[in-house]
Amino acid sequence: MPHVSIKHWPRTFTSAERSDLVASLTETVTRVFACEPGSVSIAVEPVEPSRWLDLVHTPELEDRAHLLWKQPNYSKPLPTEGT
Repeated sequence: MPHVSIKHWPRTFTSAERSDLVASLTETVTRVFACEPGSVSIAVEPVEPSRWLDLVHTPELEDRAHLLWKQPNYSKPLPTEGT
């Protein structure tokens, strides 16, 4: 505990970007939750834009809106690859 799960459109991350994201999230989570860095886990999962509505938007943003602390600032339909 705690676990952070990030879903995003596919892209390549540099080693420095990965390290920066992990360090930044870990620092914030340990400060807010008053826990040790070793108790934090972070998952990063790419989701194709064409599957975003089915795999992320509907099940996690619409169906579980009561859990969101920050709402996204986009509306459906979402852009797809190449747009």
